[in-house]
Amino acid sequence: MAAASLYAIGSASVAVAQDADAQGASSQNSENNAASDDVIVVTGFRASLENALAAKRDSNLIIESVTAEDIGKFPDQNIAESLQRLPGVQIDRENGQGTKVRIRGLEQNVTLLNGDLFVSGLENFKVGEGNFVRQDSLEGVPSELIGGVEVFKSPNASLLEGGLGGIINLKTRSALDMKDGITLAGNVRMNKGSEISGWEPTGAVVAGYNFNDTLGIIASFSYDQTNDHHNVLGGENRGNWAFADGRRDQATTPTNYYAPEYRYITDRDQYRKRWGASLGINYRPTDQLELMVNYIHSELTVDTREVSLKFPFGQGELLQLRPGASIDSNGILQSGTVQANSAEAISFVDISDIKSDNLQFGIDYDNGSNFRAKIAANYSTADLIREVANNDVRQTAYTVRQNGAGGALVDGVAGNPAAPATWDFTYQNGKFPVFGFGPGTPTDLFSNPAYGLFKSHWAFGDRSKVDGHSIKADFAYDIDDSAENAITLSAGFRYGQRQVEFASGRYLADYSGRGEIDASAIPDAERVPGFSYNWTPYGYFQDPAIGFKICDLPEANKPAAFAGCSRFGNSPVVISPIQSFLSNPERLETIANFAGGQNTPGGSLTVQDRAQMTDALAWIQALYPDTPFSFFEDPLQAYLVKEETKSAYVMADMGSPDDPYHINVGLRIVNTKLRVDQNQPSNADPVYWGTDSWNGVLRDFQTDTITQSTTDFLPSINAVVDVNDDSKLRFSAARVVARQKLDDLGRGFSTQFTRDSTVGSPTENLFLFTNGSRGNAALEPFRAYQFDLAYELYLGRHGLLSVGAFWKEVDSFIVTETVPVFVNDQGGGRLGPVNQPANGTGGRVRGFEVAGQYSFDFGLGFTGNYTFSDTTTDGSNDFDTDLPLPGVSKHSFNTQVYFERDGFAARASYTWRSKQYLGNFGFGDGGTTRTLGIYQRSYGQLDGQISYDFNENFGVFVEGINLTKADQSAYLQFPELPFRYESGSRRIYVGGKFKF
Repeated sequence: MAAASLYAIGSASVAVAQDADAQGASSQNSENNAASDDVIVVTGFRASLENALAAKRDSNLIIESVTAEDIGKFPDQNIAESLQRLPGVQIDRENGQGTKVRIRGLEQNVTLLNGDLFVSGLENFKVGEGNFVRQDSLEGVPSELIGGVEVFKSPNASLLEGGLGGIINLKTRSALDMKDGITLAGNVRMNKGSEISGWEPTGAVVAGYNFNDTLGIIASFSYDQTNDHHNVLGGENRGNWAFADGRRDQATTPTNYYAPEYRYITDRDQYRKRWGASLGINYRPTDQLELMVNYIHSELTVDTREVSLKFPFGQGELLQLRPGASIDSNGILQSGTVQANSAEAISFVDISDIKSDNLQFGIDYDNGSNFRAKIAANYSTADLIREVANNDVRQTAYTVRQNGAGGALVDGVAGNPAAPATWDFTYQNGKFPVFGFGPGTPTDLFSNPAYGLFKSHWAFGDRSKVDGHSIKADFAYDIDDSAENAITLSAGFRYGQRQVEFASGRYLADYSGRGEIDASAIPDAERVPGFSYNWTPYGYFQDPAIGFKICDLPEANKPAAFAGCSRFGNSPVVISPIQSFLSNPERLETIANFAGGQNTPGGSLTVQDRAQMTDALAWIQALYPDTPFSFFEDPLQAYLVKEETKSAYVMADMGSPDDPYHINVGLRIVNTKLRVDQNQPSNADPVYWGTDSWNGVLRDFQTDTITQSTTDFLPSINAVVDVNDDSKLRFSAARVVARQKLDDLGRGFSTQFTRDSTVGSPTENLFLFTNGSRGNAALEPFRAYQFDLAYELYLGRHGLLSVGAFWKEVDSFIVTETVPVFVNDQGGGRLGPVNQPANGTGGRVRGFEVAGQYSFDFGLGFTGNYTFSDTTTDGSNDFDTDLPLPGVSKHSFNTQVYFERDGFAARASYTWRSKQYLGNFGFGDGGTTRTLGIYQRSYGQLDGQISYDFNENFGVFVEGINLTKADQSAYLQFPELPFRYESGSRRIYVGGKFKF
């Protein structure tokens, strides 16, 4: 049992007492209570709940924990999922995985390893075709490497600062806690996701040796491989939405309606491989001294392969909404037929490799009387490398540059001449809308090779590195260690550093060998006033409709071979070769039952084979062998954040194990020095590595270094009183501080552009600014005062009823504001919405928790909890004010029912959270910036397990995750206006376990 994995989760109200010396808790333990009782020996899941219940009873802080009973007691895929059943804990999910942990709905938390710095490599990363930023995910941490997790809802002064909602403390195992000699435990499983083929292996082993409580060594290894399939609605990454008068189809549909630039219907397969290993050494040369070393290594590869159909609705590719459409009073398109000039599909492959290493050293000294000391050092590092390959294919006619007989340019000819010029599709609204072919559109549009053209290709990637180290010392002295009214004084200090470097970049083609020139090198004396020379001979989008940039120059600056050319007219061919489905059938794959087959026209789709795109650079270089590609870092998406902290605390504990009370009072002082290196254009007309701002990366930039130093005084008080033998009253008050998001601090001004395909428009075929985002290096951290009050009623050794209330007064929430900003583009520039973080005026978080558990002697038991969390901020949009904090569900509950008897065990768990406000979405609509709220719908998930133990050494089990295949979806302001959708995936595990 001591060597078991965290894969067994504790109950929804399980808690484990923190270390008495380091945390200042009571030295009383559950064994003292049990010694005087008539003990009935039980084993298995019920035993783990009873042990944890006794530990919670003796804890002196308001905490929750999960612990191990043995490997495989519940089908949690990572640490985040192991925490989801605790009171007040919610988790985010993406692609079938638990990701971010929220404590009482708040994401502003800190994750530690044995009370100090921990890095996972997923502190800051991007996912998907839209480069969506994600932070602080725990999906890369295997549960088997961890011996337990504590969630501190109320801190004391000795705990590391950084959590507004709370502190997540991962705990490693101690080999000296195991039995003497060898301990070995493990499991071997096979798993399968729904709607995708293949059973994949998963396994873990924990081995340890205890040399008579003097020297202990423990090691663990885990490996898992999973495949998932999801059907997805997206498109929020394209900001060129519309609503106002002036839309091009007002003649046929005069009623305003919300029209996204595109709806993306996506068929997504994701392949994950993760392995991890840990090593712990504990050496106790004397009764007073113990030396410790802990090391954890993990690696995660996430291989995401998508195909998306793009359905145009807004500005850019839409021609008209046919008469007869149904639009409700809120401007929501319910049904209709849309005519567009582009039918396109995207093949997208996104592969991320994450590695992390965490190494800790510790020395514990206890003289056996009234003095204790601990010294610890920590080093952590993590790296992330992301490589992405994209390809658009076109199924409607697409004009490209072509060389005819004798090499003469033939302009205005489609690369796929058999394809229709336009197409019509039908639309039926819903959280996952249904699309079909309109009258007159070929029903084999997406499967007939005669229509397909490999339109455009591009590749990009991210690089991230996190490094940190710290050293700390803690001291405790018992002024009075008598049986009553004991007093312990504690003090300590810590020095730590953490540095995060993040960069995004693009693979650019060098066109100088094809005749493109470096315009920035043209001497000033030869330049014609009024024209821009801020480009170089590189390109990002390999699109055969894009001609030579030279053609944009005044005639006086053009080489003779380019005289009279127009970039989007009679330019010579720059992107070649041009390939179609007929000329290159070896590049194709056909997806049957695309996105489930029920929501897209035809149900089958032929596109670029994603298996050929897993090495982004090799793939795109092979397509254009005569054009060399190189990785260019984008300064506007690169930054460095360095944090240096110095902290010290003093603390007093009052109360002995025999006293009916315990009081902890302390003060922590933290000085934080923050340095942010953020890049900006160095002038109003900077030069780009590339032919355009949208077709390259910034070359001329300056690095602005912003520094700030803050000092926070964080007082805290924790008290627990025995009302009687079976009930306790707890109180806590504290000042807390939480770090700013890395991406909010560091990122520069990132802009998005879309090509205007409106025939006859003055900006036809030009790239126009649509939206952007930027960071704010001057952001202040989150700060709050918080208060907790809890009452616990213990029902013998088997049950608990508890209720607790919490209140947080937050000085300043960081909110996202949307502001109009003028940005130059090929059409002369325009105003567009730009999202940026800012410090709001503050807000409030308040709520309560109710929890209960009970186990009956005949083997049946249950646990359950409910959390109410209400938040208010000064955030607003076009429709609402005093918006809640993003990501917080007002209601959530978790429940488990289990039965164990004679080796048979069955468990079922259901977790549910109500809808959440996720933030605002803004878009420029003519001269107006519109801002609407994004809301995630409520979500519930059912998990279960059935197992049978043949004896104390061997057992078998079947586990299921998301048994009902619950989906996730979000809407934009109105429940009828779909924004995101992700179909649910069921995962089944079958395996066996062993323990010696």
